[in-house]
Amino acid sequence: MPVVQLCAAPVDAGERDRLSALAQKLFENDPALTSTIHFGPNVDCGLHAGGPSLLLADQSEISLYGAPEDMHLEYRLAALAQAGDMLVLSHDRSPAFEGYMHDYLGISGLDVMTAASRPGERRWPLPKRCLQHQELFQHIAHRMQTCGLLTIVPYLSTGHVWNLARRLTEATGIHVAIAGPPPHLARCVNDKVWFANRVTQVLGKQALSPSVTVYGPAALTGHALRMASGSQRLVIKIPDSAGSAGNLTLDTAIFHRRSTASVQQELQEMLAAIGWQGRFPLKIESWEEQILSSPSVQMWIPDKKDGQPIIEGVFEQIVEGTAGKFAGAIKSPMPASAKDKLTKQAMALAFLFQQLGYFGRCSMDALVTGAEYAGADLHWIECNGRWGGVSVPMTLVNRLLPEPEDWHVMIVQRLNLELPARSFQTAIDRVEDLLFQAKLCNEGIILLTPTGYERGEGVHFFALAKTQAKVRALSRDAMNRLTEQPAD
Repeated sequence: MPVVQLCAAPVDAGERDRLSALAQKLFENDPALTSTIHFGPNVDCGLHAGGPSLLLADQSEISLYGAPEDMHLEYRLAALAQAGDMLVLSHDRSPAFEGYMHDYLGISGLDVMTAASRPGERRWPLPKRCLQHQELFQHIAHRMQTCGLLTIVPYLSTGHVWNLARRLTEATGIHVAIAGPPPHLARCVNDKVWFANRVTQVLGKQALSPSVTVYGPAALTGHALRMASGSQRLVIKIPDSAGSAGNLTLDTAIFHRRSTASVQQELQEMLAAIGWQGRFPLKIESWEEQILSSPSVQMWIPDKKDGQPIIEGVFEQIVEGTAGKFAGAIKSPMPASAKDKLTKQAMALAFLFQQLGYFGRCSMDALVTGAEYAGADLHWIECNGRWGGVSVPMTLVNRLLPEPEDWHVMIVQRLNLELPARSFQTAIDRVEDLLFQAKLCNEGIILLTPTGYERGEGVHFFALAKTQAKVRALSRDAMNRLTEQPAD
C-alpha cells in the first residue's frame, strides 16, 4: 500500500511530550479505548507484507447510511487490490467493471465474492455476513491456510470486522492483521463530539466553529434559539454519522415568533426526517460565512515505533446543496502559509491519535473563513478515521504513477442523480477516448465504481492531468458524456 509524503510537518519534542501526557490522561479516563482483548492474541493492527488481503468496503455501520445493499461504492476499494486479494460485495458482480480494471488499470487476479442478504434475514453488515455464509467463510479460511497469513483492509475498522478476524484465527490458527485502529478508538475518532473535544485540548477552542453539544430536547431547543439570535443559519449534527448525511441545516427565520414548545417539536420532527433515532448528544453549530476553503488533510498513521504520521495530500472539497454534501475534490490551491498552518495542526491531532494506538488511514476536514487568507480563521469540522472518497483515488494515483506529486487530480462523486439504468459497458463506450491507461501513464479519467451508473443513480470517477485547467476540462467532458440522456 503505497504511502507518498506530500510535506513534512514534524511535531517537536516539547509538543510530543504534551500530547503524550494528554494521551495518558485519556487512557486513564477510558481504559478500554484501545483494548482488543476480546478478539484474542492472534489479531492486531497492521499490514502483512505479502499474502492476501480481504477488502471490506462496507459503509453500513455509519449512522444513517443504510444497509450494504443501499451503497454504491463497494467496488471502490478494489483500487487498493493486488493480485490474489479478496473483495466481498453485497450486490451482484459487474464483469464489465472487473474487465475495465484489468485492461486499463492493471488490476487483475482479484477474487470477488458476493454476500447478499438472505430473504427475510436482517441486512447485517458484510463482516457478519462473512460469518453467516459458511461457504464464503470457508473459502477465506482456505486462502489463509494456503498463504499462512491474512490482512483485512476495511473501509471502517468496526467490532464486526475484528470479530470476523477472531473467528478466522480460531478456525485456522493463523494471524490476522487489520489495516485499521482498534474498534472503540475508531468509533471515537469518527464521532464529531469526541473529535471536537480533542481539538479543544490540542489546539484550543478557537480551532472550532462556534458550537455547543446538547444532551436533551430542552437543551437542543434552548441553545438553538440562543444561537439563532446571532446567526442566519445553524447546522445540527448527529455525531456518529458522516459528512452531510447527519447534518440538518436550518434557516433561523423559522424560529421567528414561535413558542419554545413548537420549536422543540419541529426540530425533533426535522431530525427524525433525516433518520435520527432520538439519541443524544447532538452538536449545534453556527453556519460559517465567508468560506475561503474547505480543505481535507489526507494522512497515513503508522505504528508509533515506525515514525510520525505522514501527510499525503491536501485537497479542496467540492460540496453541493445546503447541507454541504460531498461531490468531489481537487488538489488544494491554498497559499503556502495557510497550508502550512493547516498541516501543522492536523499533524498535532494525528500524533495524539497515534499515541492512543491509532493505525491506518485518516483524514481531517476543516474550514478556512475570513475576507482573505491573511488572518483567516481555521476551524476543524470532523475526522474521518477510515478510507474515503479522496484517500482511495489518491492511493491509486500513488500506485499507478512514478511521480504522483507532479499530477493534478479531480475527483467527481455524484450519487443522487436520476438517470436511466445502463450497463457499465455503456460508460466505457461513452468515455473510451478519455480513459487513463496504466501502461501509457496518459492524462485521462479513471472510473471508480460501476454500481451507481448501472442503477442510474450516480457517477464516480476522477481525472488525472498535468495542469489544473486540463483536469477540470477532462472532468467536465466526462461528466457531460456519462450523464447525457438518450434522445427520445
